Amino acid sequence: MKKIVLPCVLLILLAGAGGLQKSGVCEQEQLKRFSSYEELKNFVETNLEIATFDASCFPAPSIKYPRVDRPLTDQISWISSAAPAPFAGITLLEARAGDAGRDYVRYVITKNAETGTSGDYSTTNTQVEGIDEADIIKTDGKFIYVVSENRVVIVDAYPAENARVLSKIEVDWTPIEIFINGNKLVILGRRSSYPDEMAWRIDLPRVPPHPGLLISSRVFVNVYDITNKENPTLVRDISLKGDYFSSRMIGGYVYVVVNAPLNYSNGEIELPKISSNGGVKTVQATEIYHFDTFDSSYKFTIVLSIDLLRDDGGWSSEVFLMGTTQNIYVSPNNIYVACTKGLDVPRYWGTLLDNVMEILPDNVRSEINRVESSGLNLGEKARETKTIMRKYYENLSYEEKWNFRGEFGRKVSDVKAKMSREKTIIHRISISGGEIKCKCTGEVPGRVLNQFSMDEYQGYFRVATTTGWDMWARNNVYILDGGLNIVGRLENLAPTERIYSARFLGDKAYLVTFRRVDPFFVLDLSDPRNPKVLGELKIPGYSDYLHPYDETHIIGVGRDAGVKIALFDVSDPKNPKEISKYEVGSWGTYSYALGNHKAFLFSRSKSLLVMPIGGYWGQDAYVFHISVDNGIVLKGTVSHLENDAYTWSSYRYYRSYSIKRSLYIGNVLYTISDGLVKMNNLADLSAINSVKLPSSVKWPPIYYHPMIE
Repeated sequence: MKKIVLPCVLLILLAGAGGLQKSGVCEQEQLKRFSSYEELKNFVETNLEIATFDASCFPAPSIKYPRVDRPLTDQISWISSAAPAPFAGITLLEARAGDAGRDYVRYVITKNAETGTSGDYSTTNTQVEGIDEADIIKTDGKFIYVVSENRVVIVDAYPAENARVLSKIEVDWTPIEIFINGNKLVILGRRSSYPDEMAWRIDLPRVPPHPGLLISSRVFVNVYDITNKENPTLVRDISLKGDYFSSRMIGGYVYVVVNAPLNYSNGEIELPKISSNGGVKTVQATEIYHFDTFDSSYKFTIVLSIDLLRDDGGWSSEVFLMGTTQNIYVSPNNIYVACTKGLDVPRYWGTLLDNVMEILPDNVRSEINRVESSGLNLGEKARETKTIMRKYYENLSYEEKWNFRGEFGRKVSDVKAKMSREKTIIHRISISGGEIKCKCTGEVPGRVLNQFSMDEYQGYFRVATTTGWDMWARNNVYILDGGLNIVGRLENLAPTERIYSARFLGDKAYLVTFRRVDPFFVLDLSDPRNPKVLGELKIPGYSDYLHPYDETHIIGVGRDAGVKIALFDVSDPKNPKEISKYEVGSWGTYSYALGNHKAFLFSRSKSLLVMPIGGYWGQDAYVFHISVDNGIVLKGTVSHLENDAYTWSSYRYYRSYSIKRSLYIGNVLYTISDGLVKMNNLADLSAINSVKLPSSVKWPPIYYHPMIE
């Protein structure tokens, strides 16, 4: 059975209601739904036929030799259980025990607020005020909820002296993140799926699950009633094929984004299915929204909306078919989806055909022209053209085949290079009462780094991008109106460098680019049609994350020799200054906060900054006093290891006590690792108490691989 999985990363988020109030309107059509399954199929097949029209259409010529039978073991790719995962785009066919304790795997290539609660406690560090982001820990000021291995543990955390584990919720999949909203707990997770042909047996207990061996996964969304914290009750169990990408919580609603594969097998498309409390809903083609844009790959994007105010965790969903997506930004009223722009398929096909005709004889050109002038749709034309060219290719000599493949490959590469200018498509979707109100699409040059490179402010959408690489890299900021038309731009900032971090705050924006030094830019966006560079500061190192201290000061977290924390004074935007910095360690030092803003704990009222810092194998919590007057001062560190001596034999043990998050309740600092919740006095970091989290980890670990649907 031939199976094609069209690869890409897609995302969208349904959030809030309403739309932009200023500067431009949506004049484009609303999102369309497919009129039938056949329309969906034709839409996908057209793009598949053209996107796969390259040199792979013509098998490499080979000289035929007399057949020599070889042992089966010589025909199978061998892989040690400790080897890295295979490359993307393979399907695992078989795995079984091999000689001398080895295992072998055969592959085929495929295309592809309650009583006792403290009123003073920290929450997850998020980008937009009022829009919560899921994380591995949450607190309500009394209890702490922790994702630990394959369970969520509820800890009675306040007062700290009496802290204890109240209960644990165990699941047969891997929890990733959680939300907490009053008496409702939402657990988001996934479980890896393996192909049916894979012969995992009980005599293969020690083969680890390599990512390259996975062909799909299943996303789980469980809603628990935690009115009784010692006995949580499951009220909603949702699951579906796909990969969990992102989620947000706005008021009493949680929105979960799932990227589901578009499986095209034996000429049929597998429609998405959503399971909930034992029932299964198949999403019909006529329920799937799509954008009338062609791309080289597609995936279903399934958006779940869960109403936590309902006792049963009522839910609804929307399904989209989109092209490759990079990032999302969510405001209270709008969703912005930033997609890497693929080829304009119809235009690409016409240009490619014009170029390929030059290397074909007259009779073949005539046949192709006949097909092009027929009433067939674009996908059918591409299929017929492939057939004509394959027949021509099969009749060529050995040397002619090699020459043709080379010339054809160069033609394809030249056309793609000319047409694949680096651009990002931005979709804006507003939601009212669960219905899509309008669709606006805009386009900006370059690529978007992350969610902090985008922002909505007073009716305008701002986005920072980078174009090119190395010596040709340039950086830009674009301002778009309500119709997503570019109305203001700043281009060619910091030539030869790329954006490492960005933050939009009101009518200002702050950018950090880097190659050898860290230019810290202050931008004036008060006039959307005339943005300006106000000031620039060049210092060693760079910042991966920017966080506002107050209206005139910015905290930067990044690297120089080791992990660097800096405090910038932007009270005079034309002359920004680094007024304080603190560096930890050397080149091997790292912090989870460099790649995940949720690991960053800051409180201006407490002059508190806490970050996990250490090596890639494990990190301790570094606690700083930060203020404009005194700068950044280390108060001390908190470790979860009684003996911090590190050896390779204790690697997994060390990782279990690597601090990943921190929070405060009242005047107590809580640090959390996979194995421990530890409590220290914020004033002097003296130890108060600790709670060991339940663990099923054994040394050495043993992996089993049950067959999973």
